[in-house]
Amino acid sequence: MGKLKIVGAGPGSPEYITPIAKETVQNAEIVIGAKRAINLFQDHIKGEAFPLTAKNLKKLLKHAVKSAKAGKNVVLLSTGDPGFSGLLRTFQNVAGKNVKVEVVPGVSSIQVCAARLRVSWDTSQLFTFHGGATSEERKKLTETLKKGKTVFLLPDNNSFAPPDIAKFLIDQGIDRETPVGICENLTLSKERIIISTLEGILQENFDSLCVMTIVTDTRQKDRVKF
Repeated sequence: MGKLKIVGAGPGSPEYITPIAKETVQNAEIVIGAKRAINLFQDHIKGEAFPLTAKNLKKLLKHAVKSAKAGKNVVLLSTGDPGFSGLLRTFQNVAGKNVKVEVVPGVSSIQVCAARLRVSWDTSQLFTFHGGATSEERKKLTETLKKGKTVFLLPDNNSFAPPDIAKFLIDQGIDRETPVGICENLTLSKERIIISTLEGILQENFDSLCVMTIVTDTRQKDRVKF
């Protein structure tokens, strides 16, 4: 029996790849991941590399399990950290939770966003809308903010982009002057940090690679100077 590992590729810059991630990839006979992630590890891949797409996702994940059972060391690359809007949940849904897999964590975009904005996020609520924004999830977001919690979230430009989120929250009674921070293309050459309010981003456009934080915690408002 080989080993099957899901490795966090970090937020995008080679500088944020952990040493153990590099070592794990170097020792793999098969590496599967999105083209962007494979390119990030191109100097460390010694085995076969298979680009992962929406169309071949299930097929390649099953191939990964089969290959590991056949004795191969297999790595699945996940952008950011596998456990937050990463590949771990998708893998478990496809392969089943009983398939043994080791997870090598990576630096998530949430972590980098919090660092860039100098926001302590240990009491914050995390949301991801990469899989779409259901009415239940939108309701939970509203309720969380009305309770005065700071939120970090991953928008989806196709279904719930930052301006859509801002309009929705204002319509739900959240103060339009609520502070908002948006971090685009974190750790990359086109990184951009936008400091504004819910009202201030209504007419703005943002890159698909972005993280959004909304600060309704009064203690954070007094403490944090964006």
